[in-house]
Amino acid sequence: MEIKQISAEETQDIRHRVLRPEQPESNAIYPNDDLEGTFHLGAFENDVLLGVASFYPEKSAVIMNHAQYRIRGVATERRMRLKGLGTALLAEGEAKIWARGAEIIWCNARIVAVGFYEKHGYRKVGKSFVIPGIGEHYLMTKPNPNKTVDQDC
Repeated sequence: MEIKQISAEETQDIRHRVLRPEQPESNAIYPNDDLEGTFHLGAFENDVLLGVASFYPEKSAVIMNHAQYRIRGVATERRMRLKGLGTALLAEGEAKIWARGAEIIWCNARIVAVGFYEKHGYRKVGKSFVIPGIGEHYLMTKPNPNKTVDQDC
């Protein structure tokens, strides 16, 4: 498996099919996909794209840290689940984010993904909430392990 930087457009097919199959394809285009500082990663096997993840220099209204990054659109082909693609994408994304000086990473994790993020050091903040048309989520955060920062939420 190889993790490479990809374009926002390259994420959209897997995002749509895995995360939002009942919605219009246009819903796989996220705000800030082309924002300066945003990057997208793809997991490839034999040059076939099998998983994607996007990382945004975006602030949560709930988190007070100054230098924040958001994870969004982590998705792998169903047949590739539990084979380490999500872990590899997350690890590569985190390394790039920490190298950019971020204090904290956050995401809105679907209920089914909470265990995945907890396994990688993220913690739930507050109560669950519903994103209409998508489902129940938790805000989850992970502070930069190389910095001493307050995690004020």
